Amino acid sequence: MILPALVKHYENLAEEGKVSRLGWCSAKVAYQIDLSREGEIKGIISLREEEERGKKKVIVPKTLSVPEMVTRSSGVSANFLCDNAKYLLGISQESDEKNRKRAEECFHAAKERHLSLLEHAEGVMARAICMFFEKWQPEKAMEHQEIRENWEEITAGGNLIFGMGIEFAQDDEEMKELWNNRKLENNGDIQGVCLVTGEQTELARIHRGIKGVPGAQSSGAALVSFNAPSFESYGKEQSYNAPVGKYAEFAYTTALNYLLNQREYRFQLGDSMVVFWAESAEQVYQKSFFTFVEPGPDNGEALKSVFDNLKKQRRVEFEGITLNPDQRFYILALAPNAARLSVRFFYQNSFGNILKNLSEHYERMSVVKPSWATNVYLGIRSMLSETVNQKSKDKTPVPNMAALVLQAILSGARYPASLYTNVLIRIRAEQGALPGGGPES
Repeated sequence: MILPALVKHYENLAEEGKVSRLGWCSAKVAYQIDLSREGEIKGIISLREEEERGKKKVIVPKTLSVPEMVTRSSGVSANFLCDNAKYLLGISQESDEKNRKRAEECFHAAKERHLSLLEHAEGVMARAICMFFEKWQPEKAMEHQEIRENWEEITAGGNLIFGMGIEFAQDDEEMKELWNNRKLENNGDIQGVCLVTGEQTELARIHRGIKGVPGAQSSGAALVSFNAPSFESYGKEQSYNAPVGKYAEFAYTTALNYLLNQREYRFQLGDSMVVFWAESAEQVYQKSFFTFVEPGPDNGEALKSVFDNLKKQRRVEFEGITLNPDQRFYILALAPNAARLSVRFFYQNSFGNILKNLSEHYERMSVVKPSWATNVYLGIRSMLSETVNQKSKDKTPVPNMAALVLQAILSGARYPASLYTNVLIRIRAEQGALPGGGPES
């Protein structure tokens, strides 16, 4: 049920223009290679922006819609119009023979891809890019002043794009039409029935990587993948084992990457990254759920009012917006596992039932508080942090236990026995730290 729910979420997001369309993706781009009409490099333009993260301001690459990028691990495979310096400029941060040769191979792959795709293009942008690839000599890159002055940043691994002045190559109408037509062509891929949509369609051989799960590969880890003969059945290799159509593969990976990129509407619990969404894609449900899971000292009374109204079957409001208790809501917990992702749990229910289970959890946790305590409710993450030695460097709770606790709370099930065990361990350790006791473990 995970993939169909994500595909549905993608379609809702696409209607609102929040995610890329089929054949395109969002990418973080650091620099633009500014070309002249003759394909000469006029300059290297930084596209990085200032962004607030908490109390800090950081410089981050600009997120742009670009032609769908390839999935690659160790081989040479070039993207169209957006790639790193090895592919678009043929240069590498490391100057040894091995890396120089690798950069040369990458550049020739990009050159071949662009010249073949733009062979019949007649626009100014397309011809400029073709002339660039025909003229550019990577070994002379250091002779270009702007490349020389920004060498470390350009070759750091970030994405680059082509452009002319303020126009990006991927926004050129001829480029867009050419790429969209190319994606619609039948490339001879294996046909089959998609497990998600039930339609006869081209199947995805490799699924795009999912980014944003701490501990997993930063370049993207797979949610669905097969890479050894022991996982194959009836001679079906790689992801043909679990046939997912190209549209469904694009949709679910796009939706999940979008969710993991929403810093306000996700949270980490142990080693798991928890994402959540409403079937309708209305963000008010995401925002309110995050508040209910980890309430602060200033909103406890407001949440209490929501819980009371829910019990009495009255209208439920959050920040002036009426919530539909029947709204379908999904919670997915993902954990890193080498080059893949593990699903800690996937839970779905009506939003009203989830709030009801949260309310009952908080009632069970209710105790007489000291006068200085300001929180009406103890948040789930705050509760789990009490199972960890606060003096240790790693203050994350036991990974699997944390996910099981959250799942139990959301579903109204029994707490896992491991929670009881870990609480007892902490109590004994804290007692041992008191005068006359043993050392804290």
